[in-house]
Amino acid sequence: MDLKTLRTTDQRWEIAVLSGPNTTKWLPPADEFERELRTWGDNLGIGVRHFRSNHEGKLLEYVHANAGQVNAFLVNPGGLVRVGESLRHVLKDAKKPAIELHLNQEELRGESIFAPSVTGIFAGPDRHAVLGALVALSLALDDPDFLNPEGTSEINRSHGNPRSLYG
Repeated sequence: MDLKTLRTTDQRWEIAVLSGPNTTKWLPPADEFERELRTWGDNLGIGVRHFRSNHEGKLLEYVHANAGQVNAFLVNPGGLVRVGESLRHVLKDAKKPAIELHLNQEELRGESIFAPSVTGIFAGPDRHAVLGALVALSLALDDPDFLNPEGTSEINRSHGNPRSLYG
């Protein structure tokens, strides 16, 4: 299937995929995963950047350095899911849509500190969750009423702030 046919615009969005501590056990070797991400991005008509680190500070520096060049973030916080306050804050301060991503439902056991600050959450199955999240995020960025940076709807969330579930 040509994934571009799902899209409603030709806009080439830039999406940064962040993989935090302890996420490498769920991913293929780095070069294989990078090829897979590029292929998925090309099939969707988007640019995909991947940054992987076991150090929260390096993830923070990456977000700071790239926030002006990407349209959204997919973040798999891995070992930071309950303790990554700094990463949560830098993503919120970037004022870009951010999707919390998990490759395995087990990672969501308990509570995630990212949940109140992200635009959405995508979990499992395995690395295919990344493809699912890329498709969903691309379509949401195409939608002027949801995440499109040019959207003017009162429910548009291109600024990255989540919409309260409580009104």
